[in-house]
Amino acid sequence: MFPLQNAGSVAVIAPASTATNATASGVIDTLGYESVKVCVLLDSAASTSNNPAVLKLQDADINTASSFADITAFVGDATDGFTIPAADTANPQVVELNVDCRSRKRYLRCLVTPGTAAQIVGAVAVLGKAKDSTVARAEAAASVTG
Repeated sequence: MFPLQNAGSVAVIAPASTATNATASGVIDTLGYESVKVCVLLDSAASTSNNPAVLKLQDADINTASSFADITAFVGDATDGFTIPAADTANPQVVELNVDCRSRKRYLRCLVTPGTAAQIVGAVAVLGKAKDSTVARAEAAASVTG
């Protein structure tokens, strides 16, 4: 048995060039999963100060825009949140946000707003062990085990 057999993955934010005045966002339905790893993909930037202006997770019981509220520990550069890493000028980066779903509301929303320059951003979520099934229910286009 493979330890990640019950994990599923789902695209959250399709990779796209996002302007500095725009926010890329996506919603994750965590129903039936114990944990989620959200991997935010950031393209390289011209300057190390071009890290995202906004990088955060929110949660809600229902999937409507007005229902979501920030999860304090997952708000980048906030007082009680985490530090958004400096942009890498040569290589793309991944920022991992690991969420224990047992103490969260059903829906998570990831939001990313590039810093001082347009940047390609994207995000994928890896949903940890389904509570009630040995078959992952996430929406991967294909799953290969070897």
